[in-house]
Amino acid sequence: MSDSPTPPPQLDTKTISRIGISGAILGAIIIGLFLLLWFVTGDMGMSSFPRLVISVCIPPTLIALIFGIYLLTTRPSH
Repeated sequence: MSDSPTPPPQLDTKTISRIGISGAILGAIIIGLFLLLWFVTGDMGMSSFPRLVISVCIPPTLIALIFGIYLLTTRPSH
């Protein structure tokens, strides 16, 4: 038995770039949805606390829903 160390995995810079760009786009979408919901609920005359809860909770929920649907539709079934 030889105790030779296994080589480290190679980094794929193309994949890392795609992940970074996807994260930046999702971040911009979430910020945009927050601002949109904040101003729309403000125009409806809501007080600050319900506006904040709605604006903070709905964008991540929508992103999670979209991501879940994507995973369910793209993964091969067994």
